[in-house]
Amino acid sequence: MRSTIITAAIVLATLPSAALAQDACPAMRWTTLGTAGGPIPTLDRAEPANMLEAGDTVILVDTGDGTADAVAKLGWPIGDVKHVFISHLHWDHVGGLAAVLGLRWMNTYTDEITVHGPPGTAQVVEGIVMSLRPQERVGFGTGAAVADPAANIRVVELPLDDQTFELADGITVRARTNTHYDFPLEEIGTTSLSYRFDMGGRSITYSGDTGPSEDLTELAAGTDMLVTEVIALEPLVADILAKRPDMPPPVQASMRQHLATHHVDAAEVGRMAATADVGHVVLTHFAVPPVALHESEDYLRSGVRQSYSGPLDLARDLSSFDVGCD
Repeated sequence: MRSTIITAAIVLATLPSAALAQDACPAMRWTTLGTAGGPIPTLDRAEPANMLEAGDTVILVDTGDGTADAVAKLGWPIGDVKHVFISHLHWDHVGGLAAVLGLRWMNTYTDEITVHGPPGTAQVVEGIVMSLRPQERVGFGTGAAVADPAANIRVVELPLDDQTFELADGITVRARTNTHYDFPLEEIGTTSLSYRFDMGGRSITYSGDTGPSEDLTELAAGTDMLVTEVIALEPLVADILAKRPDMPPPVQASMRQHLATHHVDAAEVGRMAATADVGHVVLTHFAVPPVALHESEDYLRSGVRQSYSGPLDLARDLSSFDVGCD
């Protein structure tokens, strides 16, 4: 493919900035497009995906299944998306990327889109482009020439160490490795990332999938909004064991350790938010028993409230949260 793959600390992208010049405090809005936790399709929640509107820049942060439809529900053409940030390469976080890239191509958008993510992101994008090749030969049925599906895609693979770079329109992005994986990253050649987006003295930090993490806590220090995954650890473990009473004790212990160390229980969210002095916590990526979310809400809220007393929201699909100006 003709995508450009970059493994550098600084990435520059040129986007229109006239609106920012006229607006001393451009909009900074986060919308949770999909809030499900885990790779199980549900009736009421799409897979993990988010949109950040920062001035004139439209950014997707993770792209689970259903992302393109959610963007349309917000009234945005898919061609307006110029950047995608992937936290890690589990399929529940990237399954909708094919639709984002493929539908942009079919609708003949020619602006470049940049996909940022951990090592391995280029291979995912290359696979998506390969899946478009048969249609490239068939065409769109309009008689017009069909562009190369890779022509307007740029891939930026972020190295395993921490990164800070300027994106566009005064947006600074910081990426930190978190604790979603507990094996040597050099062995698998990829990582799981948390992101912080700063613009005009305001910031939003996104946990991605993670366990308790000092690096994430440091990344979120003083942030206006922390958008974080959450797990209802004890109810979820109890639900699993009730359905699988035959589960051998060693498997039970391994399952519980995975849930407790690769994800963040509500109480741990509260501790991290309080330590980081976060202005507002938004919970998403709900790993809870497969019942209506309100049945787990008391557990989640009380867990966070053990340490954190600031504004707290439980997101739903298409919930939006604005970060205002001082």
